[in-house]
Amino acid sequence: RGFLADVISQVSAKGARVIGVDIIIDQPTEATKDARLKQVLATTPTPLFLSYTSSPNIVTPEQLAFLNDFVPANQRAEANLLSDPFDTLIRRINPGGELKNGRMVDTASHPAGFVRKAVTLFGGTAPLTPVEIAWRPRPDAESLPFPSFPAQFVSILPDEFFRGKIVLIGATLSITDRHMTPMSIIDDGDQGNMPGVFVQAHGISQLLENRAPPRMPLGGVIAFSALFAALGVAVSLFKRGIIFNVGVGVAILASYWVGAIVGFGYGLPMLPIIGPSIAFALSIWMMDVFIGRAERKQREFVQGTFSRYVSPAIVDRLVKDPTSVTISGERQEATFIFTDIAGFTTTSEQMKAEDLSNVLNDYLDGACEIILRYEGTIDKFIGDAIMAIFNAPIRQPDHAERAVRCALELDAYAEKFRKDCNSRDIPIGVTRIGVHTGYAVIGNFGSHARMDFTALGDTVNTAARTEGVNKYFGTRICCTSDTVDLCPNLHFRQIGDIVLKGKTTASALYNPIAETDDPKLIQEYDEAYKLLTKECGSAKAAFDDIAEAFPNDPIVQFHIGRMSKNIISARVVMDDK
Repeated sequence: RGFLADVISQVSAKGARVIGVDIIIDQPTEATKDARLKQVLATTPTPLFLSYTSSPNIVTPEQLAFLNDFVPANQRAEANLLSDPFDTLIRRINPGGELKNGRMVDTASHPAGFVRKAVTLFGGTAPLTPVEIAWRPRPDAESLPFPSFPAQFVSILPDEFFRGKIVLIGATLSITDRHMTPMSIIDDGDQGNMPGVFVQAHGISQLLENRAPPRMPLGGVIAFSALFAALGVAVSLFKRGIIFNVGVGVAILASYWVGAIVGFGYGLPMLPIIGPSIAFALSIWMMDVFIGRAERKQREFVQGTFSRYVSPAIVDRLVKDPTSVTISGERQEATFIFTDIAGFTTTSEQMKAEDLSNVLNDYLDGACEIILRYEGTIDKFIGDAIMAIFNAPIRQPDHAERAVRCALELDAYAEKFRKDCNSRDIPIGVTRIGVHTGYAVIGNFGSHARMDFTALGDTVNTAARTEGVNKYFGTRICCTSDTVDLCPNLHFRQIGDIVLKGKTTASALYNPIAETDDPKLIQEYDEAYKLLTKECGSAKAAFDDIAEAFPNDPIVQFHIGRMSKNIISARVVMDDK
């Protein structure tokens, strides 16, 4: 309150013609500062008014009593904004006042609206009925429609910035005094979700500048509607089904709406929106009736079945040729990726539900975008874990290589995400990834009420366990030899010959080499690993030499740990899953 009193005094001293304060003072703070502000309101020579409301939805009886005592009746201005009952957007100026005996009058409990109060004090005239807001255009992409300065800089700003002008004081960083405007479709900042004081400024400038909302004549509206009707017919003639038509239609209409609103924000005439949109939608609907329902149903079935699992590009190929895939259970070769965040269960117990949801959704969004970019099929989520399939439902000759490249990019993304979270004191662990190739039964499984496209078989279990063994090696990615054998264009480091629990034969596990890995480390490791496979005693010294140069390499440390127990062998028998 003391700061606000200083700002009002400074603005008045700099020659402002009218001062409007878009702040509702409805409860006490420090007594001395409240008294000082009240004195400034009473003694400031510049015409001054403050936001006021008697709405029981905003102020309690106690708050209203304080507000009535603090703000004199002649300095009150109705603060409430008029929202559209259809979409709650702010489109009209609230004139304020109260209807009595068939005419609008200003009373102590229902004073003139904020805009009308400012214009009247400035010497202008304002209507007593709601007027549509003609939003003041921005001079350029970087500037606001009105000069705006932090209040703490008032004392050092030139007097000519204020002299003879209406100066509004209000909060622009508030998260409560913000209101959706027609620009919200293309802007989620101050233009679309506008501070209340900015809305009032638009209304005041409109009345002072005699600015009217630009409208297109009826002939133009009809022409635009006819054009969009023809465009709807053209979209339907592609014969790609109602989902395609609606998707393209939404994109076209959204682009048109955005262009119209952006242009409006820069002072261009407001293009018609409702008429062309209705004409476009009706033309698509009517064309869909004539195009044939059987073809549409077939395409919708394919899209509905796979759009949740695979990239849009694969869905597009399936729609063009539904015979290219068998969705009933079929035994086929595929490569599987399993991912899991280490210690996520513990982390989730330490976080608030909302924070946990936000972090997990952000993580899964990024991971899924990578999988879909490599045209993998997202089978399911299990908490923070992801299961993805390559080579189904569309055949991919390079499915193993796709999966490994996808795993490398997932690893880079997950590490960046983890470090970012850790820097914000969110204890996210590393993401472990397992990649395995083999035969499984893949298709739609479930009941008539609900079906899922998934894979069944021991290959799936092996892929999941391959992900799990990372924690024993300290690695983040493990690939089986079945996958490595199908990736001649990629390079790997062999971790060892691993006998998983429940298995009798050893399976070679590998760690894919990323572009960021040091070539010297790879070369020296290969040489040391050859000694290990021969169970040579010199293997320990070779690994010790590598550890001196690369002390943080997890695979090297794993083998050194085993050799410290006199286990000099590349064969590793797992005691746990």
